[in-house]
Amino acid sequence: MLAASFFITWVIGANDASIIGTAIGGRIFSYRRAITLLVAFAFLGAILEGYKVMGPVGTGIIKGGAFSESPEVVAVAMICAGLLATVTTRLGLPISVHQAVIGAIVGAGIAIGTFTSVAIAVDWEYIFMMAVAWVLTPFGAMVFAFILYKILDVPLRRVKTPAKLNMLFALLVVISSCYMAYAMGANDVGTTMSAMYATGVGGVSAQHLVLFGGFAFGIGALVYSRKVIETVGIGITSLGPMTAFVAQIGAALIVHLFTQWGFPVSATQAIIGGVVGAGLVKGMVTVSGRRISRIALAWVLIPVTAIIFSFCAAWLVLTV
Repeated sequence: MLAASFFITWVIGANDASIIGTAIGGRIFSYRRAITLLVAFAFLGAILEGYKVMGPVGTGIIKGGAFSESPEVVAVAMICAGLLATVTTRLGLPISVHQAVIGAIVGAGIAIGTFTSVAIAVDWEYIFMMAVAWVLTPFGAMVFAFILYKILDVPLRRVKTPAKLNMLFALLVVISSCYMAYAMGANDVGTTMSAMYATGVGGVSAQHLVLFGGFAFGIGALVYSRKVIETVGIGITSLGPMTAFVAQIGAALIVHLFTQWGFPVSATQAIIGGVVGAGLVKGMVTVSGRRISRIALAWVLIPVTAIIFSFCAAWLVLTV
């Protein structure tokens, strides 16, 4: 179970490292400096606020103690989610690993209830609320980014000295990158560690779980994130310092907001929404509709595929 949790958190670190693509696309950071900031602040967010998502997801989707009875099934489910996310990350698609994890948890829970004597209850109301949060995440970030751009554009135009303006933009993007990484660490690590938290394997405390998850997240971001970062940073719309800043702040605000309510949402979806919102200020022509459509299709297919994949894998474990 520990290895499976490490694997899925490693994958989400690789995929959701795309949030720093805006800073790189805006030519504020080098790749190495951006990754360093991402890992440091994501780890901090995981330690301080990861529990806010870990508890609700771990015990709120499948009720009845099913996961504590069958930890091996949960481990297989997390491996399934990780494999799906690895494939899409390899293809350069910044999908929501959260959706793969939630789909895998649902599939595993249904399989346990179907093929064993353990009584389970799927909290469809909570799942529905999560789905609503998933839909609102990119749109919320898009609206925040669009509004912020409109508000800040006029006063920033009054700064006439290019050197001062560049320094101001650099500072703003550093702040927004750190905030985005912090919010993402709290939400992402809490989500990926939720299944292990639900099993109660080894009596590991919640604090130790988020520490472990923060470490796994950092490793994934360091070794396997470059392709997805390039997709977000330069593949959707051209980014300048201003668009990079508002995209990140818009995304960070929506992710941090849902974290307070215990909902696992995708930092990747949020940052893409923020990038689109910033791009729309310049007009629809600046946004790559074809690439956005491809990403959106992956977002729809991933949770459904994860449910089916996880259910089938759990069935094999329980019956063979």
